[in-house]
Amino acid sequence: MNKEIDITCENERDSWTEQAMEILVAKKAGFCMGVERALNMVMEAVSDGSKEPIYTYGPLIHNPQVVKYLESLGVKVAENMDDIPNGSHVVIRSHGIGPGTSALLEEREFVLIDATCKFVIKAQEMARQLYDEGYTVIILGLKNHPEVIALREFTNNEAMVFGSLDEIPNFEDPPEKMGVICQTTLNTEFFGHAIERLKTQVPDLVVKNTICDATTKRQKAARDIAEEVDAMIVIGGKESSNTRKLTDICRDRGVDTYQIETPDELRKGWFLGRSKIGVTAGASTPDWMIEEVIRAIGDFGFRRRSDQLKYNLDKALKQDPRHA
Repeated sequence: MNKEIDITCENERDSWTEQAMEILVAKKAGFCMGVERALNMVMEAVSDGSKEPIYTYGPLIHNPQVVKYLESLGVKVAENMDDIPNGSHVVIRSHGIGPGTSALLEEREFVLIDATCKFVIKAQEMARQLYDEGYTVIILGLKNHPEVIALREFTNNEAMVFGSLDEIPNFEDPPEKMGVICQTTLNTEFFGHAIERLKTQVPDLVVKNTICDATTKRQKAARDIAEEVDAMIVIGGKESSNTRKLTDICRDRGVDTYQIETPDELRKGWFLGRSKIGVTAGASTPDWMIEEVIRAIGDFGFRRRSDQLKYNLDKALKQDPRHA
C-alpha cells in the first residue's frame, strides 16, 4: 500500500491557496541495502580516525549531494588509480570492479575496502561461470555503466552488451551455447522483452536473471503509483541509471513525469490543477532528500491537510547531514 501523505497545517491555512493535493509516496523508494551498506562502510572508515587519505574508486553512488557531503568529510573521488597515493584507503563502490582492475589495485599499497553489493557479486559469479563453461555471454544493460564494465571483465571482455531491443541483432549463425545475465538495475520489462527476442534465435538460451530484489520492488511500486496520480516526481541523480529507469517507467504509463535531483528544481506550474501527485526516488536517494522535496511542494502554497511525513531516519546516514 502506498504511503498517503495528507499535508494540512490548520494554523497556516489562510496563507495557502485553495488547491489541496494528495501526495502519494511509493512504498519502495530511496536507499537500497547495497547503497546504505556502502555508505556505512565509508562512514566507519572516516570515524576510525586514520591519518591515511580515503578515496572512492569512482563516485561512491550516483548522488552528487551525498558525494559532496562525503567530500566535506575528506573522502575524495578518484577515477584513475594513478591519482591515488600509495597507502591510501580505497573504497570499491557497490557497482564492483572486474578481476583485471582488482589485480591492478592489489599490486599497489592500498588498503582496500570492498563495498560491492552482494547482488552484483552474484551477477559477477554467474558471468564467470557462463564464460568458463564455454557460453557466449550476453549482458543486458548499459555498456558504459561501471557495473557492466566490471561484468565484462569476468568474461575476458568478450561478452556482448545490449541496452535496448534495437541493439539485439539477428544472428546469422547463432551460437549453440548462449547465456544471458543483466545489470542488476535493469528495467524488468525490457529484460522480459529481450529474452523473448533472443529465444526466437536460441531456443536453448540459458537465462540468469540477475536483477536485484530492490530494483524489482522499486520498479513495481513506481508502476503502481503512476497509475493512481496526475503527475510523478522522481528524485535522483542525473547519472543514476536506476533513477532514469524509474522515470521511463512512469512516463510509459502516460503520466507527466519530472526527474529532479534537488527541491530547487521543482516548478509550481507542475502542480497546478493536479489533485494527486506521486513521488518516488532512485536507490541512491536518501530519505532526507525525499522529505525535503515533499515539504518544498507544500512551500509553493498548496493547501495541505496534515503534515505527518515520517521516515524514522537513521541518524548516521539517512538524516540530512547538514543538520546532523
